Amino acid sequence: MTRRLPPFRPLIAFDAVARHRSFTRAAEELGVTQSAVSHQVRRLEDFLGVQLLKRLNPGVELSDDGTNLQGELATLLDGIAGLEPSLRRRPGRQTLRVGAGSSLAAWWLVRRLRTFRALHSEIEIDFLPVESEAVGEPSLDVRILWTTLAESRATSLQAPLFRERVFPVCAPSILPRARPLSDPAALLDLPLIQKRHTPSGEWSWAYWFRKLGLKRAEPRGLVLGDMGLCLTAAVEGAGVAIGRSLLVADAISDGRLVPALATAPDVLSTKVHIARWSPDLIGDHNTQVLVSWLAQAAKETSRGVSNGSPS
Repeated sequence: MTRRLPPFRPLIAFDAVARHRSFTRAAEELGVTQSAVSHQVRRLEDFLGVQLLKRLNPGVELSDDGTNLQGELATLLDGIAGLEPSLRRRPGRQTLRVGAGSSLAAWWLVRRLRTFRALHSEIEIDFLPVESEAVGEPSLDVRILWTTLAESRATSLQAPLFRERVFPVCAPSILPRARPLSDPAALLDLPLIQKRHTPSGEWSWAYWFRKLGLKRAEPRGLVLGDMGLCLTAAVEGAGVAIGRSLLVADAISDGRLVPALATAPDVLSTKVHIARWSPDLIGDHNTQVLVSWLAQAAKETSRGVSNGSPS
């Protein structure tokens, strides 16, 4: 007999709301909007034909049906999370479809996937470069996202991976004697590379000018569309770019880039890389192996770059 199963994503959304008694906190845990969580819960209510939540102002309460479902659902989800890895390593689970931004992929991740395969030959990686979770993006098992610190905490659907340092980098050929600048004011004599769309915070040259005590308010130089292009231009000697520690680590190691400043302020990115997986992979062994490896690989890379200088 065919099972009539409730939709899984709405079950996860309801579980989060029921635990937190809040659409806001449930949305933060799941990394989606409050509206999306509310829509998923209503979808589950429509499927079951009962009211699960009493929507108050503020907050929510569980109905009697909601209370009963929460207890049963918690047991079921715990059971799914505790399945033996051997049961999850069936055909179709050996390949993980992974997506990440093109800059992170090209400058750090892809060149390290060979190491992952050598360690875990039983797990195939199908990688796709992606930039958002917009409609029309390909369906992925695991997506590496760049999100705010507040949205980066570990949940049943995501795990924090790494937080990068930020500092200016350039090709050694454009520096006097090919050495990092001891005087930050000398930056003003060099061409500067800026990301498009008026970057703010640590990604803007205006921020760095203030941080370094320099008077100029706006940068003069090349404007490019994304971080990968900025770093490529920097390698080619087009100017100084604001780099990210993971992305520039290999280029610094092989001498294509150097920190532009001999002593740089210790600036951490206000955003954090996380891994987010689909709800049907909650507790999946291969997914957790990949996520743990990503976090460890980033940690090892970060050891080689400290405060913008090679260790």
